[in-house]
Parts: sequence; structure tokens; C-alpha cells
Amino acid sequence: MSKTITVRLSASGIDKAVHELREYKLNVERKAKELVQMLCDDGQQIAVIQAENIRMTGNLLSSIKSHANGNAGVVACECGYAVFVEFGTGIVGNNNPHPDLAILGWEYDVNGHGDLGWWYPTTAADKNKYKYRKKNGDYLAWTKGMPSRPFMYNTAQELKNLVIPYARSLF
Repeated sequence: MSKTITVRLSASGIDKAVHELREYKLNVERKAKELVQMLCDDGQQIAVIQAENIRMTGNLLSSIKSHANGNAGVVACECGYAVFVEFGTGIVGNNNPHPDLAILGWEYDVNGHGDLGWWYPTTAADKNKYKYRKKNGDYLAWTKGMPSRPFMYNTAQELKNLVIPYARSLF
């Protein structure tokens, strides 16, 4: 987005040029905010599409949100276990790792479970076939972990590809 401003060398000419520059600046700021909002809106939709095949409790999908605040925005999954879905866990995650472990310095199997796996608290709805109900009614299920399902990483990659085309369409 460029603009040519012709200035007459007079007080009124300079005033006119300053006015045009201010209008241009406001227009650029408005379009930058619009770009951020577009990317946030589309990012939320992309993240939901990326996560649709991840079948858990439904909290993951419903917690994907976007927030635009002026020239900055974020697409986030506010579900407490999203990071484990994104990066994977245990030996299974180690064998199917996230494409960019350096993002959070993620390490697999830090508790030394390895092939032994571990039991985790769950509910009757859990589809894990290695699940049992305790005498008190609570459920436990056994796992060796889960593979990385990098739905937010994939969302970020798609958004990177949209920035330039969106900016070109706006500016």
C-alpha cells in the first residue's frame, strides 16, 4: 500500500500534506487491525477443523478461542490437556513426536515409565479398552501414552501461508 503525496511549498500545502499523511496512517492502522481480526477468525476455524478428529471429551474443541486486540491477536486452546494432545505423551509420543519440540522444550517419558506405561483416572465414557472400575466407582485406564496430534502447530502453519495473501487483499 503506497501513496504519493504532492506537496506545494507553502504553509497551506504543507498543512494539506500533513493531513493526508495522518489519514494514510489511520488507514494503515485500521487495515492492520482488520488483518489481525481476519487471521484470528480464520485461525479459530482452522484450529477447530484440525482438532475435529481428536475424539476426547469435547472440551478440546469447545475451548478453541481467538482474541484480537488491535495489532495483536492470538488463537489458543484453553483446555487443560491440550498440550498433551498437541505434543503427545509417553513412549507412544516419543515414537510419534511433535514437529517442533523446541517450542516448549517438550520431553517424552520424563517419569521413566517407558514400556511399562501408567494408570490414569478417567470416566466411563473413555474408549480405552484397558479401563476398569474401582470398588468406589472411579475409573482407571492404562496407557503407554499417545502420539502427537499437532493441531495448533498445523493451524499456525496454515496461518503463515495466509498472512501475505490477506495483507495484499487489504493493502
